[in-house]
Amino acid sequence: MTTELLKSLLVKAVVDLGWQVDQVEDFTSPTFRSRSIEPDARPIEGLFGLRIGDYPVIVAPIALDSVEGVKASLKKLHAQMIIARSFMYEREVINSHLFLCATSPTPTGDWQRLVDLVERDETVCRKIVWIPKETAMQESFDGFLTRTFMAIPWAHVEAVSGVPLDQTHGLAERILEKHGLEKKVAQRWITLTEKLMDDAESLVIELVQAKEES
Repeated sequence: MTTELLKSLLVKAVVDLGWQVDQVEDFTSPTFRSRSIEPDARPIEGLFGLRIGDYPVIVAPIALDSVEGVKASLKKLHAQMIIARSFMYEREVINSHLFLCATSPTPTGDWQRLVDLVERDETVCRKIVWIPKETAMQESFDGFLTRTFMAIPWAHVEAVSGVPLDQTHGLAERILEKHGLEKKVAQRWITLTEKLMDDAESLVIELVQAKEES
């Protein structure tokens, strides 16, 4: 299987979710941003760069052949992701992912152990491996998707009416009352905090005033 297939399935899934998706060729650049292309720099074949919402993703192939081979591949992919970071927005670096398409896992091989080796290694970024099944391609992809940030398990849960969405509702108010504030003042403090959370100086003044007026 090729990473082209994984990329196309991802794009379709993202569109179905209503998210923004863009292909970002810079994520697969062999050189860092603002550096001239080195004559001997060679891009890794089969890579695709995507920006899925706020998540930068590199789609890459990985051969599940041996521990040594997998470790060598990860070393190259780590280096590529570090280069890709130079092209990312600062806020999204923490969300970077490698989506890896397993190529030709041998039926008798201990490939599950190799998958564990890859996915437990969170050096540089998180990694998730897709093992495509020719006889159940969409099913295997759907299983892969449930392990990514694109999973939406709440879509399959029946809504329950009359149940508080937040079990901590009113907790802040109860704590303030426990520490001596009157209920009216506690409610006022919570309202002010929600209103002025981005203006600390004004918030302190308003909180003091609300207490003095009680």
